[in-house]
Amino acid sequence: MVEKIDKALEVVFKIMKVLLILVLVSMIVILMAHIIFRYVLNNSLTWSEELLKIMLVWFGMMSVAVLAARREHVAIVVFKEHMPKKVQNFLTKLTQLIIVGICVFMVIIGIQYCMKAGFRLTPALRIPYAWAYAAIPVAFVPVTLFELRNFICDFTGKGNHACIEKPEEDLTGGKDVEL
Repeated sequence: MVEKIDKALEVVFKIMKVLLILVLVSMIVILMAHIIFRYVLNNSLTWSEELLKIMLVWFGMMSVAVLAARREHVAIVVFKEHMPKKVQNFLTKLTQLIIVGICVFMVIIGIQYCMKAGFRLTPALRIPYAWAYAAIPVAFVPVTLFELRNFICDFTGKGNHACIEKPEEDLTGGKDVEL
């Protein structure tokens, strides 16, 4: 069962990575155009700052999903590492359940924000604010799925450590680095 979940989530992970790359490249192009128009052509773009803010929110939210798939969240593990293994395992599972609960809550809140924003338009781009707020549920649905998968694997003892394994060509050479 875990293998089927992993295959489906791997597709979700690849889609998220492609979206992140597209958003990042678009942000760079828009930022360069903004700089050229403002300082070289002396004619500011009225829409670029607004779009960059929206895209930055989307980029940040979707990055959370990619990190969740690879279990690369920021965590303070000093206390947990000094506890017995059974307590560590319990705390890991409890933390994952709390994260899943928070993610479900974030999806609900994000949907409510989108609904409240309605068709109110942004000042420069004239697009609905709901498109900006949609980053919350769009990003936290995959996070919820990745964390549920991780919880199932930890609870049953089946499956790999992470849904998506870290590539060998990571900057650390495939080795974990502790700070």
